[in-house]
Amino acid sequence: MRKIVTLITAIAMAFTAMGESVGLVLSGGGAKGIAHIGVIQALEDNDIPIDYITGTSMGAIIGGLYASGYSPHEMLELIKSDGFADWSTGTISSSLTYYFDQKEPTPAMFHINIESADSSATKAGILPSSLINPLPMNFAFMELFSPYTAQCAGDFNNLYVPFRCVAADVFHKRRMVMKSGSLGAAIRASMSFPIVYKPQYINGFPIFDGGIYENFPVNVMNEEFSPDFIIGVDVNAGEDEIGVDNLIKQVQSMIVQDNGADIPADKGVRINVVLKEFNILDFDKADSIYRRGYDKAISMIDSIKGRTSKRTGKATRAFTRQLFKSKTPQVIFDSISVDGGTERQNSYLLSLFEQNKKPTLDIGGAQTAYYRAISSGKLNDLVPEATYDPHLQMFDLHLRADMKDPFSIGVGGWLSSSTNSMIFLSANYNTFSYNSFDASLDGWIGQSYYAGMLQAKIALDTSTPSSIGIEGVMSKQKFYENDALFYENEQPTFIINYEKYIRLKYMLAVGRKSRLQISLGYGHLKDKFYQSNVIDFANTQQDEANYKLGIIKAEFDNNTLNHPLYPTSGNRFRISAAGIYGNSSYRQNSNQNSALQISADENNGWVEGEIVWDKYFNILRRFSLGVKANAVASTRPLGANYTAFLVQSPAFTPTPSTQNYFNIAFRSNSYAAAGLLPIWTINNNLQFRPEFYVFAPFREILETEAHQPQYGKWFRSLDYMAEASVVYTFPFATLSVYANYLSYPKRNWNFGINFGILLYAPKLLR
Repeated sequence: MRKIVTLITAIAMAFTAMGESVGLVLSGGGAKGIAHIGVIQALEDNDIPIDYITGTSMGAIIGGLYASGYSPHEMLELIKSDGFADWSTGTISSSLTYYFDQKEPTPAMFHINIESADSSATKAGILPSSLINPLPMNFAFMELFSPYTAQCAGDFNNLYVPFRCVAADVFHKRRMVMKSGSLGAAIRASMSFPIVYKPQYINGFPIFDGGIYENFPVNVMNEEFSPDFIIGVDVNAGEDEIGVDNLIKQVQSMIVQDNGADIPADKGVRINVVLKEFNILDFDKADSIYRRGYDKAISMIDSIKGRTSKRTGKATRAFTRQLFKSKTPQVIFDSISVDGGTERQNSYLLSLFEQNKKPTLDIGGAQTAYYRAISSGKLNDLVPEATYDPHLQMFDLHLRADMKDPFSIGVGGWLSSSTNSMIFLSANYNTFSYNSFDASLDGWIGQSYYAGMLQAKIALDTSTPSSIGIEGVMSKQKFYENDALFYENEQPTFIINYEKYIRLKYMLAVGRKSRLQISLGYGHLKDKFYQSNVIDFANTQQDEANYKLGIIKAEFDNNTLNHPLYPTSGNRFRISAAGIYGNSSYRQNSNQNSALQISADENNGWVEGEIVWDKYFNILRRFSLGVKANAVASTRPLGANYTAFLVQSPAFTPTPSTQNYFNIAFRSNSYAAAGLLPIWTINNNLQFRPEFYVFAPFREILETEAHQPQYGKWFRSLDYMAEASVVYTFPFATLSVYANYLSYPKRNWNFGINFGILLYAPKLLR
């Protein structure tokens, strides 16, 4: 059987070798390079062979994939996959992160790392080394290309199609032709466009995008392979506008060079694909760009066929490609090593990978360990390198780590057209080790919200990841019924909530995406409010309610949402149960009707449970349907005052714009609420987000003439709210324009614009 396969292979190779040799040259151009796939598909559909490939930047990626045996269909599916979208944009997928190790999200938009060895030095997160986070791409390139590096033994002539790519050594001001070594590292260097992607370091020098010196590598094709016929594909044709409003286009126009390279008419053809309306990061428009390349190649195919006699049929090509793939080794790691951090940091990082080694480590286990390591946010970079051992037929995995400095400062906040603007500042200390220690001092300063939080936790060196921690919070928040300060004939109009507490926490990982937290806390809560707005505010004091409460709480949380404010994929399920006991007091300070003045002081306890469920279904590529459900059940006594009771009742505020409203129709100690969110993701950053919600208290809380609470009938009240927003997501913040309508009070329309991240400090009870 083996002799038959060898004979068939020899016949196929001999047939393929007949006729002129054909070289394919692929230019750089970012996402516009997807047109290269369309051109290759057109060539294959017409049996035009490809004997050699040279490429720069995106041309290097497409050329490297084709040289590794990928078909055009496989390349296009890879480009359109969620995985490619994540690593090409620097997005760490929530489905891959390790939830237990993730930091709690904060309103910080930027971080400044402070060099611990020299307090005067800083590493500013405001100006990162690249716009695109390199961490997802690091692992993806190792996973994609290390098998083919092993298969060709580091010689790119031994790939399915002999291959070269071009990179730029800016230190020595020279072009680099990558023909051997790590295929992934060579391609990654070739497409490291300045500002956008972090450079690759080869022999200690930073290596950038090959387009700096040769974006259309015709010269490399002639020098390296000297084929009989050259087909060149340029996806930058017609780029005569710099684009003063586009930073990336400006940089591209300054650094990208063709070096005057062209294809003589007697040597081949140049396929110019005009893609002026596309940008270099428009990967979400892959189908349109692919089709443009295919159609352009088809329009020139008769000319190409008339000048080449060599043909490779579909069956022959499929056979040789499958034969090549059959020899590609599976990525299995036999040994693991780490450097870049301290001895203890390296040891801890190594242990994360060793946990999945039984006795070898497959690519899935390596991916799990890699994303657990970066989930903590404590590494600037983590570069995996796979080296093949042909004797063992397995790989050695080496990891180069670049740790963040432990001290950092965070800056962020929320700018809003409502009364809810604030700034956020934080000072942080984070270590990376077996007993990692994390501490932060956070502050919120705003129009209607002020808070300070001190928290710390230490990881326990246990077989199942766990930690113990403490947090203390002091906060003050003013509430309004809507975006306006007062409504004329509705109550209550003005609420101030004060809170201070301390809490001890124990947290335990439950699988990769869940965690269990048990906490014990004690705090003092104070609310000040008016019972009515038909009063003389200047001469009337607010009524006051005080609570001194202890709480024990258990909470299970599973979370794969891809954004804390405006998710479009993933799910979250959180369930909690709490026991609360303490003293509450109410004092009426207003003097409107002395006969109704009351003061109450009582001890009581109750239990409370809550369920939160969010799920996003991907219906179409650009359309998802979100489902939200929230239910709270509580045995809390009604107390002496209606407003005092409602102020401390759980509120249903499903959108950022509603979180500063005090709306009595959407508060109750026990309720059920649900919502639907049909979301149109216009592109990777822009979404149109309609949201529709209903709210039903188990029993409506009614107010007596003496301002006391009493229960109404079961499930007799139903309120609703709707909101539509257009949201643009930046790497560091969100910009949203919204309009919403609430069923209470009447004609309750609200409009506004927000920018930043809106997250409050935790509360004692929920």
